[in-house]
Amino acid sequence: MYQKKSLIYVHIVFIVFSFSILTDAEEQPIAIFHAFDQSYNDVSNFVCELARQGYSHVQIAPAQRSNPREPNEWFYRYQPVEYGKIEGRGSDNDLKNLIDKAKSCKPHPIKIIADVVFNHMASSVEFNLNSFPEFKEQDFHKPCSINFNDGNKDTEINCWLGTLPDLDQSRENVRNVQKAHLKKLIDMGIGGFRFDAAKHMPENIVREYINFINTESKGTTWNYLEVIQDGDTSANDYRDIAAVTDFILYSSMKNVFVFGDLRSFPPKDIPDSRSVTFGQNHDTIRKLNPIFAINPYDDISDAHLADAFVLARESGTPLIFNEDNLVPYIPFGVTFRRIMHDRAKEGKNVKENILRVVDSPTILIMERGAEGFFVLNKALGKFDIPVLDMTQTNLDGCYRELRNNFTVHIQKREGDTKFVSRWATRARGGMEVHGRDALYFIREPIELCP
Repeated sequence: MYQKKSLIYVHIVFIVFSFSILTDAEEQPIAIFHAFDQSYNDVSNFVCELARQGYSHVQIAPAQRSNPREPNEWFYRYQPVEYGKIEGRGSDNDLKNLIDKAKSCKPHPIKIIADVVFNHMASSVEFNLNSFPEFKEQDFHKPCSINFNDGNKDTEINCWLGTLPDLDQSRENVRNVQKAHLKKLIDMGIGGFRFDAAKHMPENIVREYINFINTESKGTTWNYLEVIQDGDTSANDYRDIAAVTDFILYSSMKNVFVFGDLRSFPPKDIPDSRSVTFGQNHDTIRKLNPIFAINPYDDISDAHLADAFVLARESGTPLIFNEDNLVPYIPFGVTFRRIMHDRAKEGKNVKENILRVVDSPTILIMERGAEGFFVLNKALGKFDIPVLDMTQTNLDGCYRELRNNFTVHIQKREGDTKFVSRWATRARGGMEVHGRDALYFIREPIELCP
């Protein structure tokens, strides 16, 4: 089984940018850092470095007292024992200190998203229904097996998840206990919520909880729902309640990054610009879920390239798994996304558009209006062309690559044609991209392209 390593999953980026302050707390996140199974004290140590990179939110491990059987096994955090206590990855004080530290970060504050597990309790292998002090036996559904393809959601909502006892949210006591947990976190300053296993709870109950959060927080939290589609459940069943996880985009990207042709992009996604997007998350990683991983990558570097792509897009809410932030280009993708966000607020055009200027199955080029562009090479070998025609694009002028700090000049020649006249040096135009790499370019004053 996976053993949690004592690492601070953060890549410190020494860049100085003038970022605007994120204004409304309920504004859609720019990017979420998933501090997966990390202690609140550990996250406090690096949360402000995440702010420097451009992250707006950090998602933490579930706060409630959980199954203590093996503290180093992450999945026990998703087996609640008692909602009235904060215990497992930190105490009340530890969580409050993290929230306060995050709010003080410069150049902009970070908001903390709490992961809440309301569908079920800890495994009946270790606990019986009398082991949970806040509930009585009648607060649980009777054990039964889930059928994901019987044409209705009855078993998904009313049956146990294997050995995990399923709470009955039609019971007033269950809702009151869980609302008290939400209110406690809101009063501590939590800036958002992720609802684990949302598809296993009735839609009206999930909506009631989201409405409760919005009322108690005065609309200052950003919330989303984990909805893994199956034969009976669609993300569309829940996306009018809150943002949902985009497993459709995940699968569509994976098919292309592993087997396909990048000329087929853009990939299929949930038609909602709020949807939470990811190259991988804790449910899809084989080392975390040796048996139950959802459609995992064999080569983790393909997942990292998918991360790079979701960060480059205008749409979606990228969620970056903590270990992925160690990949050299990922923090710069977050920075790129923050800059595009700020320029959009200034009224500049940052519309995403996949360009067809290179006929290659392994190269992807995306412009963000005239303000930046993104290049990805999924091949093992370097891509190198001496001439690149950019006439049919919005790009024009001087651009700087964030990680390698070199400049590219796109300029007009005779008539209305535009070409890349400078790629890193005056000696060459066209494009050169190393294998398995991603590059992020931002528009700069022309003086930076001598």
